Amino acid sequence: MTKLNKSLEKELDGVFHAYLLFSNSSRELIKQAKKFAGLIAFNDESIDAHPDIKIVESDNLRTLGVEDIRTVITQDNLSPIEGRYKVVIFPPLKSLTEEASNALLKTIEEPSKTSVFLILSTGNFWSHSRDDSNNMILSTIKSRCRTIFVDTEKDIKFNYSDEDFIDFLDFEIVDEKQSFKKILDILTIQKKELSNLIHSFALVNECKKVIDDLDDDVSLTLNSLIVSCLEYLTNSIIIQQNISREMYEFAVKVEIAMADISSGMRPQVVLSNLSLEV
Repeated sequence: MTKLNKSLEKELDGVFHAYLLFSNSSRELIKQAKKFAGLIAFNDESIDAHPDIKIVESDNLRTLGVEDIRTVITQDNLSPIEGRYKVVIFPPLKSLTEEASNALLKTIEEPSKTSVFLILSTGNFWSHSRDDSNNMILSTIKSRCRTIFVDTEKDIKFNYSDEDFIDFLDFEIVDEKQSFKKILDILTIQKKELSNLIHSFALVNECKKVIDDLDDDVSLTLNSLIVSCLEYLTNSIIIQQNISREMYEFAVKVEIAMADISSGMRPQVVLSNLSLEV
């Protein structure tokens, strides 16, 4: 059973009204947030399904909008029914729009004595995961929250096995039953043949097949899966003991490509440009 993070455990002695919880694993972060919420509200970490513990949802798969925030504040009410606090959790897989961020800011500027906000964020890419997750939050919100980085016990070996890759992907819909053999084969070859454009297109096609097999309500997108695949490739290069200058420069260029794909650019275009630069 997952134990509550020690940093969160210390907070139980004096609960703050708003927290920013950062981690490199969304699944682990959600587990920790639920345990923390149960202890805050009921002094019982096993309670995570209760009206006093609200996980904010949205019809939009990727973002939380201003109406989602207003619903939590007005319709759902910020007063607890049975617990000591009403705990509101903002999941890491949905980013806040600018309007939603401003609406949330107004709420935490005048905190209720009976509510606690847990804003979750996870980082990306091999070189600056903590910076990434931190930069996704408005500075005005950060200044009014207590920030905690939740360390995880993830031990990714980057050995290109299905199990290792699934642990790295960190998506709720991914489990040990899914096979990523073709994707991993492509990444293995790409690592050896850096400038081969054929492998890049093959990666996009295989990722499309995975996405097409998912249910419509799953929030995983093609771009996010491709970015995760490239991140796995890059990490496997960076951890090598005797990495060549060529390989390191390739890793840096791939990270730039990941950022472009994450921003919404077409993967085919980004990867084509990447192949010309290598």
